[in-house]
Amino acid sequence: MMMDLRIYLMSINLDSKNVESCIKREGKLISGSDEVDVSRVFHCDGLLLFIPKDSTRVVLCNPYSGQTRFIESTFYFRNCWNYSYALGYEKSSRSCSRKYKVLRFITVTDFVECKIYDTSSDSWRFLDTPRGWRVGHYDRGLSLKGNTYWFANKKRSDKSDGDRSFLVCFDFTRERFGPPLPLPFELFDEDTVSLSSVREERLAVLFQRWDSLELEIWVTTKIKPESVTWNTKVFLEVSMSLQFQFLLTAASFFIDEEKKVAVVFDKNKERSLVNRNVAYIIGVDGSLREANLGDFNDKNCYPLACSYVSSLAKLT
Repeated sequence: MMMDLRIYLMSINLDSKNVESCIKREGKLISGSDEVDVSRVFHCDGLLLFIPKDSTRVVLCNPYSGQTRFIESTFYFRNCWNYSYALGYEKSSRSCSRKYKVLRFITVTDFVECKIYDTSSDSWRFLDTPRGWRVGHYDRGLSLKGNTYWFANKKRSDKSDGDRSFLVCFDFTRERFGPPLPLPFELFDEDTVSLSSVREERLAVLFQRWDSLELEIWVTTKIKPESVTWNTKVFLEVSMSLQFQFLLTAASFFIDEEKKVAVVFDKNKERSLVNRNVAYIIGVDGSLREANLGDFNDKNCYPLACSYVSSLAKLT
């Protein structure tokens, strides 16, 4: 979890009767992240990619082995924070080895630049840029099975041929974006949406309507870069207990299918307490519990979490 511009390993025990002690900080990542303030973090296959707040380098590391790689890069646009990133790997049909790659792109009203970094060659290459849709720079995307998924929007002039909002996947093996993938709901700009994974096999999406504040979480049954199938039954639906909206740029979450709960990480619902991070534990029965994660110095740093599985993956 990223909190206060640092990366922490957290443990969660949903069986704990004391909600304040069910989420604990176990340690802080010291492999490179102590040298800089971290603005964003991404996870794939036991590796972490984090983006320093004020630096031209990005950092790829394996927290389990301690291996770290600093990746130099050149930015053609002044607003470096407008760039989007993703971490994934190329699948090989001949061996079990994986070639890890970093994708970086920037969109304004359309794609402007798209580049990919290959750990095996230690170099960046330009890719062809897709047209007709864009990904918001605040959308972190989610890595699943080596590929990365985002929410995307068609340009307003291209609405006539279908819904504006959809999912899109970047295939790191083919090094290209797939076709638009449908969502199980109609999404508007003011709604809150977030992506998570379920056992590294399926995709989960949190959706909260801005007007009614109703919350839904949907889970896929099958997903590939070119196709998606959603479970016909919503995993969680809350109508009345939430009297606030999760932030559009935060609201990272995970679900526990056995315990029938979702844990959403965000700022305090009392928006005046902007320095306080909170974990909201929501049951399928509509129950709501809150675990205070503490007050932090940077009010603009959100508690962004991802499920982490240790790995011996090498950065080569």
